[in-house]
Amino acid sequence: MKITSNLILIIIGVLLFQMQGKAQSVECGADYIHKNRMQTDSAYRNQILTLESQVESITQNHKNNKSTSTLYTIPVVVHVIHLGEPIGTGSNISDIQIQKAIAGLNTRFRNANGLGVDIELEFCLASKDPNGNLTNGINRVNGSSVSNYSAYGVTPKGNTCSGAVETTIKDLSRWPVSDYYNIWVVSKICNGGFVGYASYPVGGLYDGLVIVSTSMSSTSGTLPHEVGHGFFLYHTFNGDGGNISCPIDTNCLINGDHVCDTPPHKQGDCDTTNTCTLAGKWDNSRYNYMAYCPLVNRFTQGQKDRIRATVMVAPRASLLNSIGCGTVGINETSSHNTFSVFPNPAQSVINVKADIQLLGSAYVVYDNTGKIITKGKITSEDTIIEIGNLSGGIYFFSLGGNLKQTFKVIKE
Repeated sequence: MKITSNLILIIIGVLLFQMQGKAQSVECGADYIHKNRMQTDSAYRNQILTLESQVESITQNHKNNKSTSTLYTIPVVVHVIHLGEPIGTGSNISDIQIQKAIAGLNTRFRNANGLGVDIELEFCLASKDPNGNLTNGINRVNGSSVSNYSAYGVTPKGNTCSGAVETTIKDLSRWPVSDYYNIWVVSKICNGGFVGYASYPVGGLYDGLVIVSTSMSSTSGTLPHEVGHGFFLYHTFNGDGGNISCPIDTNCLINGDHVCDTPPHKQGDCDTTNTCTLAGKWDNSRYNYMAYCPLVNRFTQGQKDRIRATVMVAPRASLLNSIGCGTVGINETSSHNTFSVFPNPAQSVINVKADIQLLGSAYVVYDNTGKIITKGKITSEDTIIEIGNLSGGIYFFSLGGNLKQTFKVIKE
């Protein structure tokens, strides 16, 4: 009997990890806000269209110029806007719950279950605040005095529900979006109308993610779903007109969710057959973190390409050079301490200081689209690479026979 009980507990645990949420219709507010702003805010619409063009160009060039990928780390700050409860109760969730939620976010982005693709993107709770002081990356503010917050929670931009004004809540605690990805944990959103929403990556003082306290956990799929939006992923059913019709799929890079390996479908279609198309791998959509289906468990290669392209351009690109996780600049050193790349950021040259055994090794410098900018060999223990003629931005330096070690370099 004991063995049977333990087996049941193990099965339940596995199911909790796999099951990120139920089929839903109102839980994510990102689309509602995005569509409203696309219709009413011309500046926002132009930003999105520009970003789409940049991301499409990068993903296309990446396919033609395969470069060695590198692990990106994004500093996160969590602002808990509670109702005055003691820490660990009600909306004032504990540090441990937040830490586990971030760990759960990373297991999904890094494909810990092996069912999807490793995005090679990690999130760390900030260890340094904007003034360089030590922090645990968690800020707590009592928001109960803000009008309507205790009764109704927060009202997303463009919504007509009766909660507190979104910017008023965010002004209680926010850090520079150029250096930190802001997450606001709140008591409610529209009195329960949503469990989370995220800004699409257009920057601004209030850029970030809002999530209700009950969904900020390691077992909930809300956090990875909303972070996906924050790094420019749409719902897999994008374009279905509210579960009415199959999304257009003439060109998978500009229709639907703008990703080619997630077959288009209607929001409510989660069964064994996709009623919209027999093409593609149906599991990539119905089990996707960006779907509303149950048992979601994966991101795809197409989504990885889109996320990583988004990270390479403004406004997300600045996060790669943040000191939020304790790194001053990004003076890269190999895992075996056989070479280092500095200064970083750089203006005119980068120096590669290498041990003698690396003399003659090949190096390549790529731009953020995967295009080769320059290449050569390490000719001395102090090799200088000229970059003064390059435009400002992110570049990648790869070294070794198989070019397996790749570091990012910022050109100022």
